[in-house]
Amino acid sequence: MIIINPIGDNIEKMLLHYEKNGHLTLQASLISNSSVVYRLQDYCLKVYASRAKLDGEMESEALLSLQGNTYAPKLYAYSPGEYTLTEWIEAFSLKQYRAKYGHVPHHLIYDILTTELQQIHAGYWDWDVIRYENLLWTETGDVKRTDFWLCEPVRSRRESLYKEVIQRIENIYNGDRDEMDAMQQYFYRHQLTSSEIEQAFNDFRSQRPRLAIAQ
Repeated sequence: MIIINPIGDNIEKMLLHYEKNGHLTLQASLISNSSVVYRLQDYCLKVYASRAKLDGEMESEALLSLQGNTYAPKLYAYSPGEYTLTEWIEAFSLKQYRAKYGHVPHHLIYDILTTELQQIHAGYWDWDVIRYENLLWTETGDVKRTDFWLCEPVRSRRESLYKEVIQRIENIYNGDRDEMDAMQQYFYRHQLTSSEIEQAFNDFRSQRPRLAIAQ
């Protein structure tokens, strides 16, 4: 167990018990093919399946590098390839947020692109073609992310990847149809209307000073 931030004695004992015995007597909050997620008070414990140990190692390394970014959950402890213990984040996918509050997050496209820039700046990029599916929004509209197992170190590609995102941003500011169509496909999957999408692009173009500061 590698402890990054102080945790309660009861949580530490539970993790040590898991490391020794390989099982937990807890009710899962989420089960997938690669992991099982448990809510422990204000903590989120993600335990990786045996076939997903490499993904777990990648996720813990990415989380460690991304500490300090506002969209990344606080990392408390981890065991490479076995589990990660982070803060519990109560948030919604884009579709869920819209259904609950009747509108999309106010800085939707800004959130999407700045989180990508911050991630690359921290030395990681997400190779998944639907990477935005991992973004969540809180009830106050702040963007968060909870899954980082698709992140890979950028190594020597950091500068070129960063420039690619900057170019995409400029293309959207300039109304490039191809660039906007690619992002629209993500919005359509979340059942946004054409008017909502148009408003999201208009809102983004009005935020140039904010985006410049984020870079």
